[in-house]
Amino acid sequence: MTTRSAIWFLVLCAAAPVLVPAQASNCSAPHTTPQANALEQQQWENGSSPVYADATELARTLNERGFVVECIRRSVEERLFKGQKGAAWFKTDRGIFEVWFLPKPESFAGLEINDQRKNGEYISSFRGTPRMSVTMDGSKPSYFIKHGSVLFHVIGDEELAASIKNAFREP
Repeated sequence: MTTRSAIWFLVLCAAAPVLVPAQASNCSAPHTTPQANALEQQQWENGSSPVYADATELARTLNERGFVVECIRRSVEERLFKGQKGAAWFKTDRGIFEVWFLPKPESFAGLEINDQRKNGEYISSFRGTPRMSVTMDGSKPSYFIKHGSVLFHVIGDEELAASIKNAFREP
């Protein structure tokens, strides 16, 4: 094996934990047609998302912290507020969640999230920085985990939210 071949082999081995799962055939979003899933996967793989590099880096970190990232996609939560860099949808061996990204070195530390239940709906509103005028509601509770310039958004899965929080706990 030549030196050049050996280097390429090492690069591919290092990237494999992210590349192989992200291109897995089991990348189907629930409640979406196979055609829509194929289109969404193709759009992600072309690298046009403003957070493609950030999400790929986060996938490596998640893998290092015990999650198996099966798939990453563009998120419908991409343009929720001014200043948001973008968002990505993650499917892992532990569940599905969205991640919102801010440009580095900005942070979600100044964001206050107010959760309440009203008429059977779970409602999340936001105050602070970054400034968000959006209110989110649904039939399941939302869990938000702040970590620097990323905000994890988990819908209805308290166990998944707890495992993300533990994985990104500051020492």
